[in-house]
Amino acid sequence: MEPSSDDFQLNAAFGALSDASRREMIRLLLQKPRRAGELAECIEMSPQALSRHLRVLRKAGLVSEHGVENDARVRIYSVHPAALQPIQQWMAQVEDLWRRQLHAFKAFAENPRRAGRAKS
Repeated sequence: MEPSSDDFQLNAAFGALSDASRREMIRLLLQKPRRAGELAECIEMSPQALSRHLRVLRKAGLVSEHGVENDARVRIYSVHPAALQPIQQWMAQVEDLWRRQLHAFKAFAENPRRAGRAKS
């Protein structure tokens, strides 16, 4: 079976989020858009390291970069909300699977015929 574009997007997102520093960057950017320097200061990271992490997040489509109108040197980073949808959809599928499994187990465990056999 050929992977879909959603699979590639999901793989890229999970790959990008596999690093704790990048997850912290996403957490901070969910609070509000920030400059790279502000992010670096918040997570105590060198500008060079931060730049590499931001590149991974941008390539995965999780973060977007915007310039400031009167200053071409300043870049503002924010979370790209649509990029989180494949993760949310995948998590909903996993939750649904677990919910169905738990309901089936509960029905099995509460089966009166099964309980009668256990006493014998």
